[in-house]
Amino acid sequence: MSADLAKFMPSDMRTRIVQDLITEMGIRPLSNAIGVNSKTVYKYKFGSSCPTDGTMMRIVEVVKERYPSLLKRYIDELQDDFSVALDILQKLEVRPIEKPRAAVPKVKKLQRPKVQKHEVPVERATEATKFTIYENLGVSNPSDRMTLAKILAVMQGMQIFALADVAQKSNIPLDIIKKYADMLIKGGYAEKTSRDTYRLMVKMQM
Repeated sequence: MSADLAKFMPSDMRTRIVQDLITEMGIRPLSNAIGVNSKTVYKYKFGSSCPTDGTMMRIVEVVKERYPSLLKRYIDELQDDFSVALDILQKLEVRPIEKPRAAVPKVKKLQRPKVQKHEVPVERATEATKFTIYENLGVSNPSDRMTLAKILAVMQGMQIFALADVAQKSNIPLDIIKKYADMLIKGGYAEKTSRDTYRLMVKMQM
C-alpha cells in the first residue's frame, strides 16, 4: 500500500513530509532510517532535491511505523486533491469547437465548369479523454497525471485563459503551468490566442 501511495505524492508534498520528519527525528537518524546520506537529506530539507519513488516508499514506511497520525494527514490531503480535481472535471460545460468551412472554388464565366478534386484538411478530434492526452504527451507518473488533470480542468473551465490565472485557480506554481502549456501546444491540444492568452482546442472527457 505504501509503495502505491508514494507514487501519487507530488514533489511539494514529498518535501514537506521530509521536513516534518527532520523536525521529529533529526537529519542523521532520518538518513539512517531511509538509507541515504545526510547531504541528500539536507537537499530534501531545503527543496533543492526531491526523493525518488523508491526513497519515498521507504520514507512512507518510516512515517507509517512511527508517526501514523502524520501519514493520515497527508493521505487526507491527497484524497481532497483528487476530489477537487474530479469535481471540477464533472462540472465542466464546454462549447463545441466550430470546424473550419471548406473554401468553394470560383468558376470563370463562359467556361465549361471543371470537376476539381479538393483536398480535405485533416482535422484534430474535438474531444479527447485525459488518458489519451497523458499518453500522447508522455506523462506516465501518477502524481504528474494528477497535476495535469487539475490544470486541464481549470483551463477547460475558463476556455480563454492566461497562465497566471490558471496557476492561481489551481494552486500550482506558474513554472509548472508553463511547462504543461508548452507540451499541450506542441501536442496540438492548445493554442495561443494572443500574446498572453491561450485556449484548449479539444474538449476533455472523463
